[in-house]
Amino acid sequence: MADKKSKLKRKGAKHELKGAGKELKGKLEKTAGKVTGDRSQQAKGTVKEAAGKVQRKAGEAVRKSAD
Repeated sequence: MADKKSKLKRKGAKHELKGAGKELKGKLEKTAGKVTGDRSQQAKGTVKEAAGKVQRKAGEAVRKSAD
């Protein structure tokens, strides 16, 4: 049983990390779009940021559920 919990914690942590990275990339892309005036890039960044936040929160929930 402990092995399953460890796997869940690692899986959740992995998704948290990937989500945080995606969230950061989205923020950077959104900022670059603002600076250059490229609304399309801004929108893509906003979507990527939101997707990263969802992935990060889901990973956090999985990791915490393993406790």
